[in-house]
Amino acid sequence: MEANFLTAVFLPLALFIIMIFPGVVTTGVLLRERNNFISYVIDVGWATLVLNVVAMALSFVIATLTRLGEERVTAITIEVGIQNGTLAIAIASTPTLLNTPTMAIPGAIYGLLMFVTGARFAW
Repeated sequence: MEANFLTAVFLPLALFIIMIFPGVVTTGVLLRERNNFISYVIDVGWATLVLNVVAMALSFVIATLTRLGEERVTAITIEVGIQNGTLAIAIASTPTLLNTPTMAIPGAIYGLLMFVTGARFAW
């Protein structure tokens, strides 16, 4: 098989999975904990927002100081800002791992906030 064929077939599928999976996992946790969601946002919202913004700011400063160029600085900053919220949710919620959905709440809130801050930085 040609590499172009494989790319044409699997790239759209991979992009679809990458876009849908975090949303499905986050939605599942939020639905499970919907009665407590507002209190969870009050409890951990600021901490997750500060973590996200500080990480993005540090990555921006470090990447800029190393003179990587505007495109790479942007890519690194967004990559650091949009990190493993889905992984945190999966580890906390999976029955064979922590099996504690409440521990997934900071990851879910971070997962929601990271897209907002990442989008704000990108534009």
